[in-house]
Amino acid sequence: MRNYKHAAILAIALFAFAVPLSLHSQGLVTGTVTYDRAGGVQGYLARPEGKGPFPGLILIHEWWGLNDNIRSNAEAFARQGYAALAVDLYRGESAATPAEARVLAGGVSKDLEGAFANLQSAVSYMQGLPEVSAERLASVGWCFGGGWSYQMAKNGLGVRASVMYYGRFSAADDLSQMRALILGNFGEEDRSISVDSVREFQATLETLTRKINGK
Repeated sequence: MRNYKHAAILAIALFAFAVPLSLHSQGLVTGTVTYDRAGGVQGYLARPEGKGPFPGLILIHEWWGLNDNIRSNAEAFARQGYAALAVDLYRGESAATPAEARVLAGGVSKDLEGAFANLQSAVSYMQGLPEVSAERLASVGWCFGGGWSYQMAKNGLGVRASVMYYGRFSAADDLSQMRALILGNFGEEDRSISVDSVREFQATLETLTRKINGK
Protein backbone atom coordinates (compact mmCIF):
# COMPACT_ATOMS: atom_id res chain seq x y z
CA MET A 1 0.00 0.00 0.00
CA ARG A 2 1.05 3.59 -0.63
CA ASN A 3 -0.27 6.52 1.41
CA TYR A 4 -0.60 10.05 0.03
CA LYS A 5 -1.69 13.17 1.88
CA HIS A 6 -2.90 16.61 0.93
CA ALA A 7 -3.32 19.22 3.68
CA ALA A 8 -5.53 22.30 3.96
CA ILE A 9 -8.32 23.46 6.26
CA LEU A 10 -12.10 23.68 6.11
CA ALA A 11 -14.56 24.27 8.95
CA ILE A 12 -18.32 24.57 8.43
CA ALA A 13 -21.23 24.78 10.89
CA LEU A 14 -24.51 23.05 10.06
CA PHE A 15 -27.73 22.22 11.95
CA ALA A 16 -28.93 18.65 12.47
CA PHE A 17 -31.03 16.50 14.78
CA ALA A 18 -30.34 13.55 17.08
CA VAL A 19 -32.00 10.14 17.17
CA PRO A 20 -32.05 8.00 20.35
CA LEU A 21 -29.90 4.87 20.17
CA SER A 22 -29.56 1.67 22.18
CA LEU A 23 -26.78 0.58 24.52
CA HIS A 24 -24.46 -2.02 23.02
CA SER A 25 -23.10 -4.85 25.13
CA GLN A 26 -19.49 -3.87 24.47
CA GLY A 27 -19.70 -0.36 25.88
CA LEU A 28 -20.97 1.22 22.68
CA VAL A 29 -24.14 3.07 21.79
CA THR A 30 -25.37 1.76 18.45
CA GLY A 31 -28.45 1.69 16.28
CA THR A 32 -30.22 2.68 13.08
CA VAL A 33 -30.78 6.41 12.65
CA THR A 34 -32.61 8.53 10.09
CA TYR A 35 -29.97 11.06 9.12
CA ASP A 36 -32.00 12.52 6.24
CA ARG A 37 -35.59 12.90 7.38
CA ALA A 38 -36.65 14.67 4.20
CA GLY A 39 -35.52 11.71 2.11
CA GLY A 40 -36.19 9.07 4.76
CA VAL A 41 -32.62 7.79 4.49
CA GLN A 42 -31.36 5.62 7.33
CA GLY A 43 -27.82 4.73 8.37
CA TYR A 44 -26.08 2.95 11.21
CA LEU A 45 -24.47 4.95 14.01
CA ALA A 46 -21.98 3.59 16.54
CA ARG A 47 -20.22 5.63 19.20
CA PRO A 48 -18.63 5.13 22.61
CA GLU A 49 -20.69 5.52 25.76
CA GLY A 50 -20.46 8.94 27.35
CA LYS A 51 -21.13 12.54 26.45
CA GLY A 52 -18.06 13.09 24.26
CA PRO A 53 -17.66 15.06 22.17
CA PHE A 54 -16.07 12.37 20.00
CA PRO A 55 -14.40 12.89 16.61
CA GLY A 56 -16.87 11.92 13.90
CA LEU A 57 -16.54 9.64 10.89
CA ILE A 58 -18.84 9.21 7.92
CA LEU A 59 -18.38 5.70 6.53
CA ILE A 60 -19.28 5.08 2.88
CA HIS A 61 -19.95 1.50 1.87
CA GLU A 62 -18.53 -0.55 -0.97
CA TRP A 63 -20.72 -1.27 -3.99
CA TRP A 64 -22.45 -4.03 -1.99
CA GLY A 65 -24.32 -1.44 0.07
CA LEU A 66 -24.80 -0.86 3.79
CA ASN A 67 -24.37 -4.40 5.11
CA ASP A 68 -23.21 -6.14 8.29
CA ASN A 69 -19.56 -5.71 7.30
CA ILE A 70 -19.91 -1.93 7.19
CA ARG A 71 -21.87 -1.94 10.45
CA SER A 72 -19.07 -3.91 12.09
CA ASN A 73 -16.56 -1.38 10.76
CA ALA A 74 -18.60 1.40 12.38
CA GLU A 75 -18.46 -0.46 15.69
CA ALA A 76 -14.72 -1.06 15.29
CA PHE A 77 -14.13 2.68 14.85
CA ALA A 78 -16.39 3.39 17.82
CA ARG A 79 -14.22 1.14 19.99
CA GLN A 80 -11.31 3.39 19.03
CA GLY A 81 -13.15 6.47 20.29
CA TYR A 82 -14.98 7.70 17.17
CA ALA A 83 -18.63 8.38 16.51
CA ALA A 84 -19.11 6.57 13.19
CA LEU A 85 -22.10 6.95 10.91
CA ALA A 86 -22.37 4.38 8.11
CA VAL A 87 -24.42 6.05 5.37
CA ASP A 88 -26.61 4.37 2.77
CA LEU A 89 -26.28 5.62 -0.79
CA TYR A 90 -28.59 2.81 -1.96
CA ARG A 91 -31.47 3.93 0.28
CA GLY A 92 -32.30 0.58 1.85
CA GLU A 93 -31.13 -1.76 -0.89
CA SER A 94 -28.04 -3.98 -0.94
CA ALA A 95 -26.43 -6.40 -3.37
CA ALA A 96 -25.63 -10.10 -3.08
CA THR A 97 -23.98 -10.48 -6.51
CA PRO A 98 -21.67 -8.31 -8.64
CA ALA A 99 -24.47 -7.90 -11.18
CA GLU A 100 -26.81 -6.51 -8.53
CA ALA A 101 -24.06 -4.27 -7.17
CA ARG A 102 -23.35 -2.92 -10.64
CA VAL A 103 -26.99 -1.94 -11.08
CA LEU A 104 -27.19 -0.21 -7.69
CA ALA A 105 -23.90 1.65 -8.18
CA GLY A 106 -25.05 2.68 -11.64
CA GLY A 107 -28.23 4.09 -10.14
CA VAL A 108 -26.17 6.34 -7.88
CA SER A 109 -24.17 7.54 -10.90
CA LYS A 110 -27.42 8.52 -12.61
CA ASP A 111 -28.53 10.60 -9.63
CA LEU A 112 -25.40 12.45 -8.52
CA GLU A 113 -27.43 15.31 -7.09
CA GLY A 114 -29.27 12.88 -4.84
CA ALA A 115 -26.03 11.24 -3.74
CA PHE A 116 -24.46 14.56 -2.80
CA ALA A 117 -27.62 15.57 -0.93
CA ASN A 118 -27.49 12.24 0.92
CA LEU A 119 -23.90 12.85 2.05
CA GLN A 120 -24.54 16.49 2.90
CA SER A 121 -27.41 15.34 5.13
CA ALA A 122 -25.00 12.96 6.86
CA VAL A 123 -22.61 15.84 7.53
CA SER A 124 -25.44 17.99 8.89
CA TYR A 125 -26.67 15.16 11.09
CA MET A 126 -23.23 14.45 12.59
CA GLN A 127 -22.39 18.09 13.16
CA GLY A 128 -25.67 18.54 14.99
CA LEU A 129 -25.13 15.72 17.49
CA PRO A 130 -23.93 17.00 20.89
CA GLU A 131 -21.81 13.85 21.28
CA VAL A 132 -19.85 14.64 18.11
CA SER A 133 -17.15 17.27 17.73
CA ALA A 134 -18.28 19.36 14.75
CA GLU A 135 -14.68 20.55 14.26
CA ARG A 136 -13.38 16.98 13.86
CA LEU A 137 -15.34 15.27 11.12
CA ALA A 138 -13.87 13.01 8.44
CA SER A 139 -15.04 10.51 5.83
CA VAL A 140 -13.82 6.98 5.10
CA GLY A 141 -14.81 4.91 2.09
CA TRP A 142 -13.92 1.63 0.41
CA CYS A 143 -13.78 1.12 -3.38
CA PHE A 144 -17.13 2.59 -4.56
CA GLY A 145 -17.23 4.41 -1.23
CA GLY A 146 -13.59 5.43 -1.54
CA GLY A 147 -14.46 7.43 -4.62
CA TRP A 148 -17.32 9.09 -2.77
CA SER A 149 -15.10 9.84 0.22
CA TYR A 150 -12.83 11.69 -2.21
CA GLN A 151 -15.84 13.51 -3.67
CA MET A 152 -16.76 14.76 -0.20
CA ALA A 153 -13.34 16.39 0.10
CA LYS A 154 -13.20 17.54 -3.51
CA ASN A 155 -16.56 19.31 -3.32
CA GLY A 156 -16.12 20.86 0.10
CA LEU A 157 -18.93 18.97 1.85
CA GLY A 158 -17.70 19.79 5.33
CA VAL A 159 -15.21 17.07 6.25
CA ARG A 160 -11.78 18.00 7.58
CA ALA A 161 -10.20 14.79 6.28
CA SER A 162 -11.02 12.15 3.68
CA VAL A 163 -9.70 8.57 3.60
CA MET A 164 -9.86 6.52 0.40
CA TYR A 165 -9.36 2.79 0.18
CA TYR A 166 -9.08 2.59 -3.58
CA GLY A 167 -11.78 4.70 -5.20
CA ARG A 168 -11.75 6.70 -8.40
CA PHE A 169 -10.10 10.10 -8.83
CA SER A 170 -8.62 12.17 -11.63
CA ALA A 171 -5.59 14.43 -11.74
CA ALA A 172 -7.63 16.62 -14.11
CA ASP A 173 -10.36 17.27 -11.53
CA ASP A 174 -11.18 20.80 -10.42
CA LEU A 175 -9.91 20.86 -6.84
CA SER A 176 -10.59 24.53 -6.14
CA GLN A 177 -13.18 23.73 -3.45
CA MET A 178 -11.09 21.16 -1.61
CA ARG A 179 -9.77 22.18 1.80
CA ALA A 180 -9.45 18.78 3.45
CA LEU A 181 -6.73 16.31 4.33
CA ILE A 182 -6.62 13.32 2.00
CA LEU A 183 -5.19 9.90 2.78
CA GLY A 184 -5.22 7.51 -0.18
CA ASN A 185 -4.57 3.78 0.14
CA PHE A 186 -3.86 1.95 -3.12
CA GLY A 187 -2.35 -1.36 -4.20
CA GLU A 188 0.84 -1.28 -6.26
CA GLU A 189 -0.33 -4.27 -8.32
CA ASP A 190 -3.88 -2.99 -8.81
CA ARG A 191 -4.63 -3.11 -12.54
CA SER A 192 -7.53 -0.65 -12.44
CA ILE A 193 -5.73 2.15 -10.55
CA SER A 194 -2.10 2.36 -11.61
CA VAL A 195 0.80 3.59 -9.50
CA ASP A 196 1.56 6.20 -12.17
CA SER A 197 -1.94 7.65 -11.95
CA VAL A 198 -1.67 7.86 -8.17
CA ARG A 199 1.67 9.65 -8.46
CA GLU A 200 0.18 12.09 -10.95
CA PHE A 201 -2.67 12.76 -8.56
CA GLN A 202 -0.21 13.26 -5.72
CA ALA A 203 1.67 15.84 -7.78
CA THR A 204 -1.60 17.68 -8.49
CA LEU A 205 -2.40 17.81 -4.77
CA GLU A 206 1.07 19.06 -3.92
CA THR A 207 0.72 21.85 -6.51
CA LEU A 208 -2.63 22.85 -5.00
CA THR A 209 -1.12 22.86 -1.52
CA ARG A 210 1.62 25.26 -2.64
CA LYS A 211 -0.97 27.58 -4.19
CA ILE A 212 -3.09 27.59 -1.02
CA ASN A 213 -0.04 28.28 1.11
CA GLY A 214 1.13 31.03 -1.26
CA LYS A 215 4.38 29.27 -2.24
